[in-house]
Amino acid sequence: MPLELKETRLPGVGVKWTMTPASGSRVTVIQHNDGEREVYVHRRARDEEPAVVLELHDDEARQLGALLGGAYERPKIVEELEMALGEFQIEWIKVPNGSWANGRTLAELAFRKRTSVTVIAILRESESIAGAQPDDVILDGDTIVVVGKAGQFGQVRRLLTNGPDDEAEPEG
Repeated sequence: MPLELKETRLPGVGVKWTMTPASGSRVTVIQHNDGEREVYVHRRARDEEPAVVLELHDDEARQLGALLGGAYERPKIVEELEMALGEFQIEWIKVPNGSWANGRTLAELAFRKRTSVTVIAILRESESIAGAQPDDVILDGDTIVVVGKAGQFGQVRRLLTNGPDDEAEPEG
């Protein structure tokens, strides 16, 4: 279920975002024009006074965002899955806007033939696709979930950004 995020412009100050997580609390973030952030956490959505007020400089806010987004630690289940895969790894690769891959099927893109990497899922805001099939289409902004060896993921990123070295489609 998507989280509702309400945005309010504060002229001369910045932008305020408010969200109500499933827990029933309320979180408000004010991003000032100078990059400073204020975070207000209310125990219940209806509470007037916040239980916590946090003031952050721009670099602190970015580091907290990366921490919350999982940039520093992968979830335990991912670590366990990677151990089970042995020498293979799973990687999440964002399809850049304007990508050569946009609008093409996995069969047309031939990732496995070109890079030895297998696309196992396509993450899309509107509808994610698990168990990706050859006729599934890649779109700008998608994130592809791929399995391969560590050194192969750079090839996938280059292919998404630059297209193939030769425009001739691989055979097979």
